[in-house]
Amino acid sequence: MKQSYKMVFVGEPGAGKTTCIAALSDIKPVTTDVGCTDELAMIKETTTVALDYGELDLGDQGRLLLYGLPGQSRFRFMFDVVRAGLLGVVILVDAASSHALDGLAETLETYADELRHLPCVLALNKHPDPPDTFKQQCQDLLRKHKLVTPILAVDARKRADVIRVFELLFVLLEYGSDGAPRQEAPAWL
Repeated sequence: MKQSYKMVFVGEPGAGKTTCIAALSDIKPVTTDVGCTDELAMIKETTTVALDYGELDLGDQGRLLLYGLPGQSRFRFMFDVVRAGLLGVVILVDAASSHALDGLAETLETYADELRHLPCVLALNKHPDPPDTFKQQCQDLLRKHKLVTPILAVDARKRADVIRVFELLFVLLEYGSDGAPRQEAPAWL
């Protein structure tokens, strides 16, 4: 039986979690989207209420299970559902939203305890070149929660951009923030 590894996308509604999974997955992603009935309806038609799921075949090395979790605190319990075997986290931010920093703040408040123990990357989606001031504000929020993570701009619709995020995440997984190789890195890295 092939080895399975897990990666998680977290972020505010509309940040691009479902889109990232669709860009990477070798199977049609499973989603739990429902129609928005609250203030989100002004931003988007549907929202994820549990998780999104996809898979990426790694050949002889196994498969990568992809999960998208909502950033709101009421869905915090979903992290516990996917925790076992989790390799890392991609934090997504809708960098084009006027409420992006509020969404990031809520996501970090919800998941900061877990993020401190896992390799993670902050991916700024929906803006090709976010302003340096915005990146600095994101960095300040990360520091407030005692998190150190790379930040990069992505277009979640583009498989190459999402693969770039994973490559960076895998480098963090393999070497850690101190540059020393880690013993627990999967063989396919």
